[in-house]
Amino acid sequence: MENLIRDTVNYNSAYISLSLLDELDYCFGGYGKPTPEFIFSLNTFVESFIACSEFYTSLDELNHLNLTAPAIFPNGRPILNLVVRETGLKFVSGVLDLPGKVIFQENMIEKSKKEAEQSFIAQYGQTLRSDYFALSDVDHLPDSLPLVTSSYENDQFVVTEVQSSTHDLIANLISVSNTSSIQTTLPINLYGVQVNRIKPVPYSIEALEKLASMHKVQVDALVKSIGLQNMPIPPFTNILLSQVNDLYDIPNKLSQLRADFQELRDRFVEFEQQIYNSPTIKEQLDAYNAFNSFWDAFAKKYINQTHRLFYQHLDVFQNVDADKSANSVIKTGNFKDILKDLNVAKLVGKSIAHTWEYFEDKKVINRFKGLTNIWELFQNNTNISQQLAHFERLFGVKYSNAELNRVQEFINNKVQNLNNIIS
Repeated sequence: MENLIRDTVNYNSAYISLSLLDELDYCFGGYGKPTPEFIFSLNTFVESFIACSEFYTSLDELNHLNLTAPAIFPNGRPILNLVVRETGLKFVSGVLDLPGKVIFQENMIEKSKKEAEQSFIAQYGQTLRSDYFALSDVDHLPDSLPLVTSSYENDQFVVTEVQSSTHDLIANLISVSNTSSIQTTLPINLYGVQVNRIKPVPYSIEALEKLASMHKVQVDALVKSIGLQNMPIPPFTNILLSQVNDLYDIPNKLSQLRADFQELRDRFVEFEQQIYNSPTIKEQLDAYNAFNSFWDAFAKKYINQTHRLFYQHLDVFQNVDADKSANSVIKTGNFKDILKDLNVAKLVGKSIAHTWEYFEDKKVINRFKGLTNIWELFQNNTNISQQLAHFERLFGVKYSNAELNRVQEFINNKVQNLNNIIS
């Protein structure tokens, strides 16, 4: 993993959680059996892997991966290797940035970096899996996500543990994703927090009318473009599972499916480029309508369609905190109104100036994100029935109604009213 590098976020990219990759490698690497929650993990990964062009994670998670993978996954990581081979795996900054506590320290004077890491694994290897790996369990949702990272200070190899709360992780991740083209691919235990964080800012109708007038669009078209909508997609996971005879064939088949849908990813990139380069919302909505026409024709080719949630928001400001005051700024057109609802100390001066230039130039980005439709996934329909049969065939597991109902309860309790707010 030494060749993993940081880069600017390219179009049609996804942030993938290390916890999700851990689950996938645990089940596909033959380390253990999947839980009912893994149905979601598999679907959200397959949708992203086929539809997204590049994958990113945080630098802290990459460091954690390098330190723990040899002990937790001694026989290899088929899905991580697939992601690196097919898409590259880069990192974005700003997701986790917390102090940690030292849990291991060793003199490096007569040791190489690799030898120091091996010493850490030799001492902590027995507890790394229990301390830093867990399958998704909707009955036991973690309050924090522990990660370990290493550094080299004054000839000392130092390993520290960082505890990031799930709320802070998602808040920072949404902040990063709201100001870039990056989407998210997260495990089920973070889904409820994520959905509640991405609910659109409640712009008043007066503000939207003002914005529509500035950009010469109909206000109903602008309103329709904001929020969550159902987007039909091919039944990617069903296609995958129906085409494999053995669990270990899945990485190769995933690679083939990704290649089969190259044109789809190209259109996503083209669409995001048009959105970003269009100077007005009118042109952005024109690009959106053209993409919808393409998508309708594409999706009609497949029977038993599933749906992905398509989330859209107005990126009025390039900072998530500034977006809180966007409503009053749109209504009045007065930049000073930003001070009423905003803690300016949180923002960099250049950030405010840059976003205000965008606003004055009438360039208000209408951004789009994708999410797995968890409501539809766990309904008793044809697609889930087919997947359950494939799980029994490939993994040798059969879930009871009580086990599936447990996940359904989580959906009803943690992702409240999601189905009702989908346009």
